[in-house]
Amino acid sequence: MRDRRPVDELSIEELERILAIRKREARQARLQKLGTQGRRVPLTAPLDAPPEPPPPPPQQHEAAGDVPPPEPPLTYDITDDVPRFEDELPPPPPRPAEPVTVTSTAASSARVRSRRRAAWDTLLLMVEVAAVLGVIAVLIAGAYLIILESDRIEALEQKSADIQREAEALRATPTPLPELSVRLSDYVLPGGHYSPDVTGGEGAFNLEELPASIRPVAMAQLTAPRAERVTPQPSNPVRIVINTPRVQVDASIYGGDDWYSLQKGVGHFLGSANPGESGNMVLTAHNDIYGEIFRDIQYLEPGDEIRVQANDGRWYTYVVFDKEVVAPTEVRVLERGNEPIVTLITCHPYRVDNMRMVVFGKLTDSGR
Repeated sequence: MRDRRPVDELSIEELERILAIRKREARQARLQKLGTQGRRVPLTAPLDAPPEPPPPPPQQHEAAGDVPPPEPPLTYDITDDVPRFEDELPPPPPRPAEPVTVTSTAASSARVRSRRRAAWDTLLLMVEVAAVLGVIAVLIAGAYLIILESDRIEALEQKSADIQREAEALRATPTPLPELSVRLSDYVLPGGHYSPDVTGGEGAFNLEELPASIRPVAMAQLTAPRAERVTPQPSNPVRIVINTPRVQVDASIYGGDDWYSLQKGVGHFLGSANPGESGNMVLTAHNDIYGEIFRDIQYLEPGDEIRVQANDGRWYTYVVFDKEVVAPTEVRVLERGNEPIVTLITCHPYRVDNMRMVVFGKLTDSGR
C-alpha cells in the first residue's frame, strides 16, 4: 500500500528507511557498472539474489482519513522498486495566502510600543515648540532692548545738545564776576587799626593783621557802599555803662563790629549772645580813635560791674572775673560757649595797637 503522507509528516525511522533504500540502489548500480568493466570482486553469494523484501510501510492513522489534507501532499512510494523523492516530483501548486493572526500577547506588545512611540513623538513635538517659542522670545526681548537703548541714546544726544546750546549762550552773554566776601572774624579779632601816630591821627584799618591772600577781598569790602543797618530787636543790646574809679564808659551799642559800626560807638559781634542769654556776648570799641571808648578797660579788675541794656529797656549786670592780652589772631575768644558772659575787646597798648585787651564778665543780675 502506497504511503501518501508528505515528507514533513514522516517519522525519523521512515526517513532513515527511505535513505537506506536509496543507498542500496546506488550501491547496486555501482556494482553493476564495476561488473561490466571487469572490476567486480566475486562474492560467495550471488549478487543478483533477490533483495530481502522491505518491511511493510507504516500504516496511516485511522483518524487521518477523516481529516482532508490542506493541500496535495508530497508523497513517496517506499513500496516501489525505485523510491522517488521530493526533488524528482513536479513542484506543488502554490499555497493560498493565509491570514496572519496575531496573538493577544503580540497585539498587546504592539499597542504598548505604539503608545510609547506616540508619547515620544509628542514629547519631541513639545520640545520643538518650546525651542521655537524660546527663539521668538529672545528675538522679541532683543528687539525691545535695542529700542530702549536707542531711545536712551537719543535722550542723551538731546541732553548733550541742550547743554551745548546753554554753554554757547553763556559764552555769548558776558556774566559779571561774583562779589567775593570774607568773614574777617575768622582771621582776626575786631577793632584792629593802625596807630594814629602812624596815620597822623586818622583812623585806618590795619590790613597787615590779615593773611596776604584775603587782603584784596577785605579792602574791597571796606571800600564798598555801606548797607542800611537792621533795626535792633527787643533783645539786642543798645547801651553799655561802666562806672568805677578808673573806668568811665557810657556808650551806645550798634549791631555789627565792622569798621563802620565801630566809628559810631560800641559794636555787637553778630551771632554772639544777647543780654541775659546763655552764651558769650562780644562787645568791641576803639581805644585811641573814634572817641577812645574802651581806652581804660585795661584797668578793670575782678569784681567790677559792667551793665548792659537791651532794646526792651531791661538792664543786665555782669561782674568782671578775668582779663588778658592776646594776639589779634586769637579768635578763640569769640566762641559762643554756654555760660552767660560778656567779652570786651579793644586794641592794645594805647597808640601802639598791635595786640588786643580782652576783659571777661559773668552775668549776675538780669531783668531789672
